[in-house]
Amino acid sequence: MVQDDALEGIIDHSWWFHYDMTRDVLYLRLTQHLNTETSAEETPDGFLLLRTTHDDAPVGITVVNWWKRFGSGKRPDSIAELEKQIEPWARKVAA
Repeated sequence: MVQDDALEGIIDHSWWFHYDMTRDVLYLRLTQHLNTETSAEETPDGFLLLRTTHDDAPVGITVVNWWKRFGSGKRPDSIAELEKQIEPWARKVAA
């Protein structure tokens, strides 16, 4: 039996995401800044907002307990179904 504990992909050629299913953590970051040095600050919503260290521009967000906070029902056991949940949420946050 093969069991994955993470899902990773690219949304609209602009946003990289990594979802750690075991820890229920979603990482979302601009693809052009995957290797950029960042610092994080907690938002009022409890997210970690990533900003570049050289100009303080926002380049990503980390959400702990993503499924618990934004999913509905039992987490899908299909990668395709989980992607259907992540992509619209990520687009909304990125807007």
